[in-house]
Amino acid sequence: MTTPAYLDNAATSFPKPPGVARAVASFLDTSAGNPGRGGHRLAVAASRAVEGARDAVAQLLGADPERTLLGPGCTFWLNTLLQGLLEPGDRVVCSQLEHNAVMRPLRWLEAQRGVIVHSVAAAHPWGVPTPAELRAAVVLAPTKLVVITHASNVTGAVLPVAAITRAVAPVPVIVDAAQSAGSVPIDFAELGVAALACSGHKGLLGPPGVGVLLLDDQLTPPPLLHGGTGSRSESELMPSLLPDALEAGTPNSPGYAGLEASCAWLEERGVAAIQAHENQLLAIAAQGLAGLPDVELIGFDPQQPHTGTLSFRVQGVDNGELALWLDRRHGIQLRPGLHCAPAAHRRLGSFPAGTLRAGFGPFNTVAHAQGLVAAVASFPKRTQAQA
Repeated sequence: MTTPAYLDNAATSFPKPPGVARAVASFLDTSAGNPGRGGHRLAVAASRAVEGARDAVAQLLGADPERTLLGPGCTFWLNTLLQGLLEPGDRVVCSQLEHNAVMRPLRWLEAQRGVIVHSVAAAHPWGVPTPAELRAAVVLAPTKLVVITHASNVTGAVLPVAAITRAVAPVPVIVDAAQSAGSVPIDFAELGVAALACSGHKGLLGPPGVGVLLLDDQLTPPPLLHGGTGSRSESELMPSLLPDALEAGTPNSPGYAGLEASCAWLEERGVAAIQAHENQLLAIAAQGLAGLPDVELIGFDPQQPHTGTLSFRVQGVDNGELALWLDRRHGIQLRPGLHCAPAAHRRLGSFPAGTLRAGFGPFNTVAHAQGLVAAVASFPKRTQAQA
């Protein structure tokens, strides 16, 4: 039996760094007041936890803490941006690698508000549009926004965001960094984008139910939600100042405490070192799988930047059957299917069956990468997964 391995880090990271669970438990045990809602010691302790997380993630991602927002997830912040900024008749340009966290809001806005969605068909077979291709799409017609993923959740391909931002200027760029934050070094100021949204539970290694929004000083979307903030309680209108303007409701303070701990761990290790480790495992798995008969790597270019995510399929084998067999026989956990990114799979030629996706994280080892290859090589194609 090969070495058991959790290889679904592109969906959510596991295990979490030492200290994350302790930080969540400690908050609930000692600091579980409602932040900003009172001046007693527990409310103050809770406020410090929230602001500690805000400062930690802003430092890690090169952002201004005063324009770093915390909320329930990347999807929430993407909806805040897209629904808040796109008006009837506006045109938005995106790539064909987008996750449904971008495409579903855009398709809804297309149907409900008449927003024009232009998806760029990249010439390169791995699906990544060049800055010139995005520039060509922007100049075709007046464009309100460019929305792009920083890294594909299907292939791990990293897009050249800073170059894209320069190419499409002055059109503002919104980035979905769910797959890159914590896995690829990010300096928000250097990217030059208007906004960046990311998950807390993937590469940032924090708890689920936490997301981050970074804003430049030129862009502040209207709130998606309206409600209590603990400030300006005399008014029935939302406060105008950040972060309160976009953070209605009681926050997930225990989750933010865990996020602060995970960001501290990432700062100590260094995101560049983590990326190098994950890329080493990716290279081992890619080379080994590519050498197996009937195995095809999807959207993988070893000469281009990647996260630790790799998609593949085995000719004549059902992806779900193989995934179940790998879990039951070898303890190898990865994800089959379309990965909430049907547009990407259509572009890559893997729709509708999808692929098997292996997502390496900071706690995976060389043995895990080698074990995946050995396990796939040993799969008897005519054996049912439940055997």
